[in-house]
Amino acid sequence: MEYKVSTKQVTIGAEEFVSRYRDVERIRVFCTQCPSFGKVWSCPPFDFDARTVSDGFATVTVTGTTIEFDEETRAACKTTEQSSATGREAMEQVWKSLLPSLYEQERAIPGSRCFTFRCSLCPEGCTRPSGKPCRHPGKMRHSLESVGFDVVAITRDLLGIELAWSTDGSLPKHLTLVTALFQH
Repeated sequence: MEYKVSTKQVTIGAEEFVSRYRDVERIRVFCTQCPSFGKVWSCPPFDFDARTVSDGFATVTVTGTTIEFDEETRAACKTTEQSSATGREAMEQVWKSLLPSLYEQERAIPGSRCFTFRCSLCPEGCTRPSGKPCRHPGKMRHSLESVGFDVVAITRDLLGIELAWSTDGSLPKHLTLVTALFQH
């Protein structure tokens, strides 16, 4: 599998970001269609108001990390299953190097909070389905989508990236992981 990774980043005022891109009720409808809904602690429904997690910050730095596949890799994916597996594998590889960097940025800026692509702290599976508390509540972070942000609009408007989707089971030309660091 061959791919190249590129990054685009922009900083915007938090108040403007929230007013333009947060719509908890509309985005929650999409969340209910996801297989992770209610099954992992980083996904809704929550026992807190998702509208409050972004309160009190001054700026938001949004990062789009794009994984662009070469034509040979895309052509090798003959089935929907192969396309899904290739996309997942590439995202996992990129995520393993990206997540520590996000935590480091958060540690370097006191009072900041990162919003990640997804939680991947428990490879053995999340404790939520068994009714147990999160194993890593101090490390677990939410995605922007899970707390009501429109990632499609964010990537298009702020980063100039159109998210790619497969409509026929093929591997898209690129996949984009979107993260954010909210700062005081």
